[in-house]
Amino acid sequence: MVVGLSAMLLCTAGVLGHLNRPLAAVGELWHRLRPRPPRAETVSVEQLVADLRRLATLLEQTYVTEQPAKMERLRAASLAYDYVLLAACRTLEIPSSQTAPLQAFERLETEAALARSGLDW
Repeated sequence: MVVGLSAMLLCTAGVLGHLNRPLAAVGELWHRLRPRPPRAETVSVEQLVADLRRLATLLEQTYVTEQPAKMERLRAASLAYDYVLLAACRTLEIPSSQTAPLQAFERLETEAALARSGLDW
């Protein structure tokens, strides 16, 4: 009887176009019962080095060119570079209390700490 009633409710919801609600409820229940495993917050060292090289080159190229909105481009590139530097610190377990955006001296200290740990880009 319960199965028949559930099937009838699902069919009615499907006909009326509200099938997404019961499916969302089932999905939410499933994720509560079986939570997803935690994801690692680190990126591979090879990917970090490639990103740092690419972003360092982009910063240098943006600095020497005369393009419209140069300051915004520099700010965006330096912010991306800072995020990758801090991700490298997390991956290599280098203590870093800074958050992006980094000041020039903080960026230099972070680069030096990564270089001392053996990271070369």
